This record gives sequence, structure tokens and C-alpha cells, in this order.
Amino acid sequence: MYKIIMLPNLVYIEKLYRSFCDNPDSVDPTWRSFFHGMELGADFKSDSTSSIELLIRAYQLFGHLKARINLFEEPQEIEQLKLENYGLSASDLSKTFATSGVLDQETASLKEILSALETRYCQSVGYELFGEHAEEMAQMIKTMPFLQVDEQKRILHELNRAEMFENFLHMKYTGQKRFSLEGGEALIPMMLELLFSGSDQGVSAAVIGMAHRGRLNVLANVLGKPYASIYAEFDPEYVPQEGDGSGDVKYHKGYDASIKAPSGKEIALRLAANPSHLEAVNPVVEGFAYGLQQASDHKSVLPILIHGDAAVAGQGIVYETMQLSNIEGYATGGTIHIVINNQIGFTALPKESRSTRYCTDIAKAFDSPVIHVNGEDPDSCVQAVRLAMAFRQTFGCDVFIDLNCYRKYGHNEGDEPAFTQPVMYEKIKAQEKLRISYRNALISKGVLSEAEAQGMEESFKSELEAALHEVEKLKVGREYQCPVPEDKPYPDTGIEKSLLIDLGKKALSYPDSVHIQPKVKRILDERAKMLVDAPVDWGMAEILAYASILNEGHPIRISGQDSIRGTFSHRHAGITDSKTQERYIPLQHISDARFQIYNSPLSEYAVLLFEYGYSLTQPNGLNIWEAQFGDFANGAQIAIDQFIATSEQKWREIAPLTLLLPHGYEGQGPEHSSARIERFLQLASNHSMIICNNSNTAQVFHLLRSHIHSAERRPLIIFTPKALLRYGPSLSNLDAFCSGSYQKVIDDSSAQNPKRLIFCSGKVYYDLLEAREGTDIALVRIEQLYPFPYADIKALLAKYKGVKQVYWVQEEHQNMGAWAHVHFSLSGLCDIRYFGRPKSASPAAGFPTLHQRELKTFLKEALS
Repeated sequence: MYKIIMLPNLVYIEKLYRSFCDNPDSVDPTWRSFFHGMELGADFKSDSTSSIELLIRAYQLFGHLKARINLFEEPQEIEQLKLENYGLSASDLSKTFATSGVLDQETASLKEILSALETRYCQSVGYELFGEHAEEMAQMIKTMPFLQVDEQKRILHELNRAEMFENFLHMKYTGQKRFSLEGGEALIPMMLELLFSGSDQGVSAAVIGMAHRGRLNVLANVLGKPYASIYAEFDPEYVPQEGDGSGDVKYHKGYDASIKAPSGKEIALRLAANPSHLEAVNPVVEGFAYGLQQASDHKSVLPILIHGDAAVAGQGIVYETMQLSNIEGYATGGTIHIVINNQIGFTALPKESRSTRYCTDIAKAFDSPVIHVNGEDPDSCVQAVRLAMAFRQTFGCDVFIDLNCYRKYGHNEGDEPAFTQPVMYEKIKAQEKLRISYRNALISKGVLSEAEAQGMEESFKSELEAALHEVEKLKVGREYQCPVPEDKPYPDTGIEKSLLIDLGKKALSYPDSVHIQPKVKRILDERAKMLVDAPVDWGMAEILAYASILNEGHPIRISGQDSIRGTFSHRHAGITDSKTQERYIPLQHISDARFQIYNSPLSEYAVLLFEYGYSLTQPNGLNIWEAQFGDFANGAQIAIDQFIATSEQKWREIAPLTLLLPHGYEGQGPEHSSARIERFLQLASNHSMIICNNSNTAQVFHLLRSHIHSAERRPLIIFTPKALLRYGPSLSNLDAFCSGSYQKVIDDSSAQNPKRLIFCSGKVYYDLLEAREGTDIALVRIEQLYPFPYADIKALLAKYKGVKQVYWVQEEHQNMGAWAHVHFSLSGLCDIRYFGRPKSASPAAGFPTLHQRELKTFLKEALS
């Protein structure tokens, strides 16, 4: 019965059933079968009680359509709420019915029941409740307490601060962009109530993500950033402070703070830095919150995302992030989403921005409750977030709050909105300020006096004025200096052999109770031989690096598509029981340090930014995101461009994240060949990241260990091989793991009196090695592409100073790969010629025959 009345067409079910009773053939065969099979006729209530129950459920499902949540639209009559659909009419209004829990008393008149339903579901708040907890949520709505007088005074105080702060900026810094919150000022008391009620329910930290609209107001009036600091950033003579980096606009910057709830409890807050790319910050917030939760639990750390109406409906990253919400390794126990729904994009209307009724309709895909609220009713706004917090803490779900409001100005303060929305902005001009209307309402109710209200305003105005005098002090500071990479050798990262063997054995062991698939057992047996005398392949090199890092107490997290097994069946970090399907992960039993590895959803953008956010909380851990193929990393190009490559310089935020990007030309076509080395090298500057393309297994072992032990841990980009994973010449013996360090450049020890010096990187080295005849050509591998290893290169050029021919050879096309970067880097050191594939729009040939012909051509040219 419950599932039936959850259906959108529940209002017609009673009619449908009556038709079935009169003539079973008159209804659709599906319904006929249902009524027969479930024997609904035995339980279906056709009396007045059934009518009232269906009416109540209709209000729960459709009351939001009638609710007065939109400032610019009058509510319409809703077909599903008409009494006649339930066998009722106006003549029944005075009759008594069972209330079915709508009222505290057991019976009441239909008029009283309707009044209760209208008040609860059709006033300033509308509800959309989905999923298995919908009935429980409906009960929680019923029991929500009214606000107390002191709470209403606090709301007025917060509205004063929100609106007067915006007006002060408007008067003092006329014409400057600030992306005013005016029209949506209710967000400030909502945010504070969310944090305070969360604190009462166990929240000790909150991570907030939001775009530009209202951000300065949230910084000032929620996180408590000093007004003087905000004013200073409007001043044209402002000197960036050392902590600012090279800077970003003031409505992108992050902020960390701690505020005290009325209960006296401290709440740690973080407003995540973000770019102009709307909603990109969402998975960063989730990853950061997840990282904090590792030391506590879901209920104590609250992710909050503040959206715009056009962005939450239009940006695909919203769905990608929501998809993480219930997946192991990514779930954060529920996020509170507040949509500042000013019913306009930049200039686009809702009908131009989405195909759905509400901007929050994405919530339906995840059974997330939605609370629609009128932004002109501050009491309802505060109660909405209080309820949302209770939903989150009780059910561990995401909750959406659709704050229906308006935008006083254009997209920014210099934009004219009346060009495209003249009717809307005529109404907005006539709209009374929210703090004034709320103040007057409280005065008329006797909650406070006129003098008390005036005193609140004067006090805050003085506070704003006083902060102006502090601005001059902030103009003197030390400017940020971009870091200069140190060109020095990596430290020794070898592991004593007996310890390494012991760790290797642990990393390959599993309980006798695990039923292992024969082929997997063979792989593990082969790896065991690598601990004795067989060369170590790439998968085992990784496993040994992870085991040694765990043994030293550093946590590890690896995430990516199919990362547990590995796209190329090379890792096998987890052993799946062939009978129970349960997974055993040997690396989780190396030490007390946490080892996590997850197969991620089929998303690059959200998952990479989740890992970025997570890595910010794990300065001593190894955090890895792996692309299925490096070619697909550009599905997360915004993450790479706006966060990984630039966050340190813009925001002084360093994420020690490692990217593993499979790369290599093997004739697999344009989508399975290139991780776009050239793009990462173009982005690299000011020591923003480390970029490596390794050619043997000892190198990847030492590189991962070097990264975890580096004093300055920046993003590490590793182009990993495919064809080399089990290729004999690229496999190192175990002794190479026991001593030494990562080599930025690997010289050619076999060259004798060379006449030609060839620099290369990655897999192409082995193509050259196989094709080379004689020893008069030196093949030198540049393993670290950025920061460029000038000291090592200069030493080699001095060693080979008699060589007149210096070449760069790569398998990528001339306008791709590392050529442009290497050419520029060596321009002052030597003359160097290019050999490789010619320029191309497509990254790789789609035909194996063409691939082979290209390879043979440039190898012949380079070696002849």
C-alpha cells in the first residue's frame, strides 16, 4: 500500500480501484493484475478514512506546488489537491474525520484538517520528500518547534549585518564588483542556524563551498573575517601579503576560522578557495570533509555546498559529485545544499537554464529531500535549515534547501539587469528591504521596541565605520615571492634488503581461508620470485613502494577507475575470493598506517577534485589518483588547470597529490595513447608541480618514496607505461631498490666515444635502444621533465663536449610531448634537433600499420 500511494498518480488510484471493482476489464492489464495479485481489494479503504489518508499523502507529495515560495508568482490551484479526487466536497468541511496524525487529536473536522495541511505544506515552505524515510521525515516536520523571541532577535541582528554590510560596501566602493547578496540576505541567518543547530547535534567542523554570490558576506558575517581585511582588498593600493600568493579576486579566496555557538561549543570552519568555474569546488569540499572524518566520524564533520540556481541545474559536476554520496570511500554522511535561487542566471531565465520544474530536481535521482522556502520569510528560512540539519544527522542523507529569493543588481554591480528582465526588476525595485520588513513585523508583535531596533542598527553601523580606520595598517606587508625549485639530487630512498623482502612477503600473503583464483595465484607466485632473483615488474615495484611507506607510518589512499586490479591487470592490490566475492587487501596488514584503495565511479572531474580536497588534509600521506588511460585525464581539465597547477600560486594551497597517467604510443589510436605531456609542461612554472616519465621499475619505487619524504610536497605527475609493464629490459633487479635514489637523468653507460647525443624520455628509449647499432650514439633519458634538471644536463653536456650532434627524440608528434619544453630549456645550453612524428591535430594514428611506419621512419632518421 505504501509503495502505491508514493506514486505521483495516487489521486486517481481510488477511482481506478472503484472502476476495477465495477468492471475489471475497464482498467489497464497491468493494474488489473496488480489489484488481483496483491489482493488490494481486501485491504483498500474506500471509506472516509481512506479518503483522508490519501488527501494527507497528496498534500505531502504535491503541497509544494501550491506553497507560497516564489516572490514573483502567485500560487495556482493544484489538481491533485482538489477534494473531489478523494470522494470529498465542500459539504464535508464540517464533518468529523480521523486525523491520521495530522493533528494531535484523533478526530477533527475536515476544515481543521485542511487548515493544518495548508499551514504545514502550502505556506512559505514546500517539501519534496523521497525514499524510504519519507514518512519519518513527514513526522519530523510536524514536530518542528516554533522560534523563540530571542531567536527572532538574533535573526534580525544577522539580517542587519548582512544588508548593512552590503550597503556599506556599495557606498564606499561604488561600482566595484562584490557580487552582492542583497535579495538573498536570509542566507546569513540560515548559515549560522545551520552551524549552531549542527553543533547541538554533534558537528564540530564544517567545510563550505560556494561561488561568488554572497561570498564576501559569508566571509564577514559567518566566518568572521575582519571587515578591515575585506575593505583592504577593495583598495587600489592594496599590497598582497605573503600569505596571499600571487593572488586571486577577493570573492574566490578561502578562509579558515573558528566560531562559537550559543551553547559555547567551538565550530571549526573552512571556506574552500575556488575558481570562477561554477560548482567545481563541490567535490573538493567533499574530499576535504572526508579527510577530516578519518579522524572522527561522519556526524562530526559537515559539508555545506551553496549553489546558484542556474549552476546547480546546468553544471554536470553537480551530478558527478552527488554520485559519490553513497559510495564507500567517498561518502561523507550527507551534505547540506543551499541554492541561492534568484531565478536568473547571468541574464538567462529559468526556462532557458533547465528542462525541469525546479533547479533542485537533481535531488530526485538520489532520494534527497528538498525544502523549498520563501527567502522573504526569515523564520521559515531558519526553520528550514534546522530541519535539514535534523534530516542529515538522523538519516545520513544529502538535503537540498531551495532558497527562493532575488538578485538586487545585475550579475555584478556594474551590470544592467533591466535590459533583459525589465518586468522582474520593476518588481524588485518596489520590494522593501528584508531587514526592514522583518524588523517592522517584530515591532508590531511586541518582540522588540523601535528604540531597541534602532540601537541594533546604530551599533553595527559604528562597527563598520571603525573598521575603516584599520585598513591603512594592512597596506604594509611582505609581498609573495614565487618559489624557485632547488636543483639538487634526491636523497637516498633505498630499503635494507632483508626488510624489503619481508615487506614484500607480507604484501603478497593472504589467509588460507581465501579462495584465490588460479591466474591471480600465479601472478602472486611470480611476484614472490621477484623477491629472490627475478626482475621486479612495474606492479610489484609499486607494491613494494607502498609497503615500505606504510611500514614507515604514512597512510596511503589510491583512487581511480579499476585501480584495485589495474586497467592493465598489473596491480592486483586486492584479492577477490572466488567463492564469496569478498576482497582481501594484503597491504592493509602491513602496519597500523591506513591503506585505502578504491575503484572510483566512471568520473574523472569529480573524483580527481575529491582526491585534491582529501590530499589537503593528509600532508603526511601518499594520495594517488589514477586515470584509466592518461588520455582521459582531460575529462578533468578544469581540475588540473584551476586547482592542481595553480592553487599554490593563487591561494597558497599545496595539495601533495600524485597523478598516475598511463601514456605510450602502441598503435591503439588517438584516445589510448597520450596523456598530453605537453599540457602539463605548459602549466608547470614556479615549482607548481613535479613531472616525471620513468623508464624502469626502480625509478618509480624511488620516486614514490622521495615524494612522501620531501620537505616541500607538491603535486606529482607521473606518466606511467603500458607496454613496459612486463617488458624485460625495463624491469630492475631487487638490489636497485635497496640503495640509491631517484635519478632525474639516466646516462648511457654503454656508449663509447659517441658522435651523437640523443636525449629522450619514457618508452621511446627502448625503441631507440633496440634499433641502435653500435655504441657511437649515447641515449640519455630525461626522467624528470619538470623542474628541468639543469645541473644534471650541464654535467652531461660537459662530459660529451666533443659531440656535435645533439638530438631530441620522442614518440609523440612534434607539437605534442616534451619537445617544446625541452627545446626551450636547452636553448641556452646547446643546439638541439628534433626527431619524432610530424605535427598533427590528432594525438596518434588510428591504424597500427600507420603507427609502425611512423615509428620506423623517425627511428631511422634519428639513428642514421
